[in-house]
Amino acid sequence: MIKVEEIVKELKVFERNKVPLEIKILGIAIYIQISSVRKTAKILSEFHPVSKSAVHKWIKKFEERLPIVAEKKPRKLIAIDETVVKANGEKYYVYAAIDVERNELILMKVYPSRNYLTTKLFIAEVLKYCENKPKFVVDKAPWLKRALESLRLDYEHQSFR
Repeated sequence: MIKVEEIVKELKVFERNKVPLEIKILGIAIYIQISSVRKTAKILSEFHPVSKSAVHKWIKKFEERLPIVAEKKPRKLIAIDETVVKANGEKYYVYAAIDVERNELILMKVYPSRNYLTTKLFIAEVLKYCENKPKFVVDKAPWLKRALESLRLDYEHQSFR
């Protein structure tokens, strides 16, 4: 299994690195949450100067490589990962859920903290896009395992490379 930053690198989404990769990942996650290129660019400008058109290009490039499919359907295996993104000395936690079978991004959200409750809320929201109870693939993070167990969901551990 691969971490969020590695997915973006492996998919070769961004050729140019004028804006740090962490800012781009944060921007994609913010856009998915608020669905506004203008608001996303405004939020990101607090960390690094970016334009609306730059954010729009990142989203389009990302969706070309990893479709964002937020619709309810049967799912067998979902990989969940969270990564720390640092911007202006602040830490943000970007959670991502990917339908492994379809190679589709189900949900990506940014949180100011990482803990059991945040993780449980994220997983509960992911389940809104599932017609069934899929199996989850996670790393050894205790907050992930505890949240899945409290929701009585099946999961397996896979090491990140």
